Amino acid sequence: MEKMYVRLYALSTCVHCRAIKRLLQKHNIEFEWTDIDLLPQNEQDDFFEQTAPHNPKKSFPIVIIGNKAIVGDQRKLIARELGLPDEP
Repeated sequence: MEKMYVRLYALSTCVHCRAIKRLLQKHNIEFEWTDIDLLPQNEQDDFFEQTAPHNPKKSFPIVIIGNKAIVGDQRKLIARELGLPDEP
């Protein structure tokens, strides 16, 4: 299977974000992540401004797989997109 670009935008205090990180790590998926709440305020503001049209509720986690964005704790969908076994 071709290696996919995976990017996670998370909050450092979010249990769902941590669950997604564990899922990716468990399956040795290489990914980049940013904990948005740990960025300087101006970078947080820029992030929310750029993502507002696609995520008006400012929900987390946000997982980018290839060119597809998945918002929220959707482990089954993420696993399917990555060709992994179904997650509970």
